[in-house]
Amino acid sequence: MNWTQFLLSLAAVYCLYYLLNVLFDLLRSRGQSASEAGQEELIFSEEHQPTQINSDGTAASLAKDSAPGVEGRQSISSGQLQSTGGVSLKQLFSLAQSDLIEYTKAIPY
Repeated sequence: MNWTQFLLSLAAVYCLYYLLNVLFDLLRSRGQSASEAGQEELIFSEEHQPTQINSDGTAASLAKDSAPGVEGRQSISSGQLQSTGGVSLKQLFSLAQSDLIEYTKAIPY
């Protein structure tokens, strides 16, 4: 058996396998009625109440009818957020020249 015969037989086996899968799916879908196929629905029953975050970081609930006896979780403020990690191109080159960063490839121009 040479490579050509092997590859042709492998392609024939794959085509036969694919054809049998398609026929099996067609026979399996023929047994289901159209009304059964359309009955699958995904329903979420969770309800979330919106909250408004004030400028000082505290949360004020917008729900008018909150359940009595249920306490909301306290949130801890971490202060004002600042960006971390972003540097300008000029700062990047100065960090590379002072060997504070390690780069593995040359920068293409």
